[in-house]
This record gives sequence, structure tokens and C-alpha cells, in this order.
Amino acid sequence: MMTQILLFLEKYLVKYLLLLLGSTLKYRLNTPPPATPCIYVFWHRNIIPLMYLHRNQNVAIIVSQSKEGEIIAGPTELLGYKTVRGSSTRGGVRALHEFLKISDKYSLGVTPDGPLGPREILKKSVLFIAYHTQFPLIPMAVEIDREWLFSTWDLFRVPKPKSVIDVSYGEPVYIRDQNNLEQDLEKLQMAMDRLQYQNREQSIVNKEQSLKESQ
Repeated sequence: MMTQILLFLEKYLVKYLLLLLGSTLKYRLNTPPPATPCIYVFWHRNIIPLMYLHRNQNVAIIVSQSKEGEIIAGPTELLGYKTVRGSSTRGGVRALHEFLKISDKYSLGVTPDGPLGPREILKKSVLFIAYHTQFPLIPMAVEIDREWLFSTWDLFRVPKPKSVIDVSYGEPVYIRDQNNLEQDLEKLQMAMDRLQYQNREQSIVNKEQSLKESQ
């Protein structure tokens, strides 16, 4: 009973803190977001800035069945997301079936290095979801100019108030054949790494341009 009360209070507290923080942030989209249903693929450490950016946009997210997942699920749902419980290590098949039931209404957000890493290394489970839904995988990259970093397995990050956040969306990756998953996994990993580098470089250009305009 006490745990349920604490989770109830936590989800509203986190929701309002995130809305308050998000209202101070400046987002720069270096590439346009997809216009059709897709699977957003982003690293676990970027949950906070992207949770605010994509709120109330008909996105479902896979949330771990762990205690950490319980903490994340509450405020996430209050921000307009549909949560699907499961992960690469537990409940993955059930999560896939659950998402297939709602895939006509929602895009999907996946952290393919969660719930426990290794950091920024893809797991193959995201490819199975893409194959069965035939949704394109959209790599995402995030760069934050001022942030708090936590000593967790993923170096979890939280933007500081009034931060500037650069976000890039990569080219769609389709999974057509289950017999090519190893090659597709390597292709997607390279796409994620390349987009992260490009987004970081673009954020530097954006910052320099902003400084010139302010002089």
C-alpha cells in the first residue's frame, strides 16, 4: 500500500517538474521529424529531453518490467504516452504482441541499449519489432549544451534549465528479411553512431552562429 502511494505521488511530481523544466528549454531540430508512423530509436540516457519533446504525439514506449520501469511508466503516461511493458531481457514477446494491437494508432519509442546496457550498443530485439510491424526505424541523436550527468550505467543525462538541445532524426531503416538481421543490426548501429556525430557537429555550428548573431 505504501509503495502504491509513493508511486502515485512520484508520477505527478515528476510530471510537473518535467513540464516546468521543459518550458525553459530550447529545442533545435536539425532534421525534420518523420511524418508517418515509425519506431523512434534513441539511447536510454536521452529519455528525459525526448520525453518532453514528443509528449502528446501518439507515441507508445516500451517500459521495462523492473522497478525502474514502474518509476518511469507513471509520469510517462501522464505526459500522453501509451506504455507497453517489456524489454529485451523480460517480457519482450508480450510487449511486441501488445504493440501490434495498437500499432494502427501509435508510433513506438524504443531504447535499444536498455534496460541495463551496455551503453549505446544495439540489441537485436528492436529489429524483430520493426520486422513484424513493418514500421521504419528512425535513429535519433541528442546533444545538450548544459546538463547534469549521473553515475549510472548509461551516464543518464538531465538538461539544466534554459539548456539548448539539438535533435536530429536519421534516414528510415526498414527490416524486410529475418535472415539478414546481423547485417541490419550492424547497419543500424552505424547509422546511430554516424547521426550522433553529425548532430554533435551541427550543434557546434549552431552555437557559433548564435554567438555571431548576438554580437
